[in-house]
Amino acid sequence: MPTLIAGKKTIECKLVVFDKDGTLIDYREVDFELARARRKTIEQLVGKEAADLWERAVGVNLKENRMDFHGPLGTLPERDELLVATTALYLKGYQLEEARRLAQKAYSLADEAMKSPYGSVLLEGVTRTLQKLKKHGFKLAIASTYAHKRTVESLDTLGIASLFDAVVGPEDVVNGKPSPDMIFELLEETNCRADETVMVGDSMSDMKMGKNANVKACIGVLTGFTQRQDLEKLADLVIDSVAQLDVI
Repeated sequence: MPTLIAGKKTIECKLVVFDKDGTLIDYREVDFELARARRKTIEQLVGKEAADLWERAVGVNLKENRMDFHGPLGTLPERDELLVATTALYLKGYQLEEARRLAQKAYSLADEAMKSPYGSVLLEGVTRTLQKLKKHGFKLAIASTYAHKRTVESLDTLGIASLFDAVVGPEDVVNGKPSPDMIFELLEETNCRADETVMVGDSMSDMKMGKNANVKACIGVLTGFTQRQDLEKLADLVIDSVAQLDVI
């Protein structure tokens, strides 16, 4: 079994599961690209006032280039964020079913308008680290709240899709993070066990997911929005970035 080096700790494991945004990808660029696309289609469908209300509901201010990365747009899978968007349109005066229909249409149009890699920018050292892990026999996988299809397309555009043995998105499981469902699905697809798996992520939900799945170790990285003192409450160890991972 290959051995992973993280900080001063060595971990024998077969599978390394990565979160995507904030762990491998600069999450800020992805979220702002998504927000701009959704704001544009909502305004086209229902007007500026409704689009302004949507911004407040999901926690973004595009005029000032600000976002609450702990808010709905920054943390929720699309199916849950759609409920927030529906509520915003309902509060604007639309009947519930019409609000739901308009929110779904706006999000679908925004998805169609976006092009791969959907704002994704690899964090420094990610490609080199992934290539090294793959060369030494690790299986690599992704568990992301970002849609499966867009995740695969963005990874392909960025030139790293071939390094991953499996990808799971929110539509692939019944329950998203911090439920262990994503990891369980990845274990099945890669024919690995939880006790030979390591979870690497930037958020508390990543760490909780790993713990709920009883993986061998949870490694927190500081390239997302979660502070070290918070990650340390759940993570087995915290490192600055994925670039600090190594192998023996």
